[in-house]
Amino acid sequence: MTHAPPPSARTSLHSRRIHCEGFRREDGLLELEATLIDTKPMPLQLVNRVVPALQPIHQMRVRLVINAQREIVDATAFSEHTPYATCAGVETVYRQLIGLRIEPGFTQQVKRLFRGIAGCTHITELLPLMASTAFQLFWADGSFAQQNARASEQRQTPLGGCHALRLDGDVVRTYFPQFHKAPSA
Repeated sequence: MTHAPPPSARTSLHSRRIHCEGFRREDGLLELEATLIDTKPMPLQLVNRVVPALQPIHQMRVRLVINAQREIVDATAFSEHTPYATCAGVETVYRQLIGLRIEPGFTQQVKRLFRGIAGCTHITELLPLMASTAFQLFWADGSFAQQNARASEQRQTPLGGCHALRLDGDVVRTYFPQFHKAPSA
C-alpha cells in the first residue's frame, strides 16, 4: 500500500466534508443519504451576515430511495445551513429525480436537469457520489454477481469501471469469468 508523503507547512482555509451512507429499509427499498458541509477556520463575512469560524456555511442533505432496479422512487433535498436565505427555495426541484435510474449516464442527466440556476451547485454535487454509493450497496450484497449471470452486457456492473475491475484483469478473471477479456497484445 502507498502512503501519502507528509504535507508541506500549510494553513487551513476551508473544509468540505461529504458523507454518504446507504441503508436497507424495512420495506426492502434502499435509502441513500448524503451530506455536504462547508466550514472555514475563521469568520466569513457574507453580504448580510457573518458566519462564525467552524460553523457551517453550507450544510446540504439529499435522501434518495431506490428499488432493486436502481430506479429512484423518492427524492428529497434539505438545506440545513445556507449562505443566503433564498438558497433553500431550490430544494423541491430535486423531486425531478423520481423515476430516473442510477445507471451509466445518470450524472449527465443530473447535470442537464440542475445546471445553472435550475439547481444548487452543492446539492447537485452530491448526486454522482450517491450514485457511486448505490453501486456499492448492490455490490456488497452480491446483487451484481446475480445480475451478471443474467445480464447480456456488462453495463449494469462496476466491471470495467476502474483499474482493479478492468475486464482483462485478475479480479474479473477470477470472480466474473463470463466478462473476462484477454489482455490486448
